[in-house]
Amino acid sequence: MTRSICLAVLLAATVGFTPVPVAPSGSIGHGPGQISPRKAYSQGKALTFKVLVCDDCPLQKNELDRDRALSLTASLAAVYEGEETGSPDDEAVQALCGPEIEDCGIRMEVVHYFLSRRFKLESDG
Repeated sequence: MTRSICLAVLLAATVGFTPVPVAPSGSIGHGPGQISPRKAYSQGKALTFKVLVCDDCPLQKNELDRDRALSLTASLAAVYEGEETGSPDDEAVQALCGPEIEDCGIRMEVVHYFLSRRFKLESDG
């Protein structure tokens, strides 16, 4: 009986102090609290062509090529960190987030993900 109680206490203490892997909310990947890669790509594509690249947007459809996508992803990363790259894309990236937009970071993340996948920018290192 005493042995069972000691074992239960030891088990409870071990479980209580075992670190649980935590990922930031909105991260792209698999698991709870994360956006699936397929959904992130879809959301990023929709946002890109709704806010960044359209008739009334900062960029026109014929302006979006691999080089421009590379510049946009650099600006996305910089603006996300609160910096500016000095490129004309900083203004375009800021169009993703207005004063009433609460999920600005997620919007930037999914657009970055879409552009990186669509233009195969990940292999550039």
